[in-house]
Amino acid sequence: MTAKRNKEKTISKIIKVSIKLFEKKGFNNTSTEEIADEAGVAHGTIFYYFPKRADLVIAAIYEAMKKLAYQIILKSKNKSSLEELCELFIDEVMKNSKFYSKLVKELPIMPLKTQRLIYASLSGFSTYFVEEIKRIRKDKKRIPAHLFSFFWFGMINYIFSYEELLNSEKILYEHKNELIQIFVNSVKNT
Repeated sequence: MTAKRNKEKTISKIIKVSIKLFEKKGFNNTSTEEIADEAGVAHGTIFYYFPKRADLVIAAIYEAMKKLAYQIILKSKNKSSLEELCELFIDEVMKNSKFYSKLVKELPIMPLKTQRLIYASLSGFSTYFVEEIKRIRKDKKRIPAHLFSFFWFGMINYIFSYEELLNSEKILYEHKNELIQIFVNSVKNT
């Protein structure tokens, strides 16, 4: 194995383990020592590839969000209604619900650079989402379409931020259609 491939394999393993531990324990409650142990690398190896802990957190979030955003954007191209886009977003987020829940809870205390990265990773989907809202509301100009987008993401993020209290997975599985209808009706009728 070449040195470059070995480096890529080590970085990939560190990131995968980081995602797994962040999902389980949260970003702030996971130490680099735990990541190194779980990844089977020396603690110094973490800092060789990620000079600051924040660099590792950003790399892990970027990797997880990149996969989520890719699936959402790829599948968004084939969706023709706001209902389908809402359902797609819930379905894709639910595939990584533990990670997403930790991310939503800890996002407000993360550095602004990290917050911007997360926001940017979902901007492609947001474009489809806002365009569909604009299409539905073409005659209703008083409330900008992007505010409805904030409402949708805020509602989903609120449910995830109180995961234990609200049982977010149960709410989203059992009441997905109702949540979507409430949102779509507000877009159409407000």
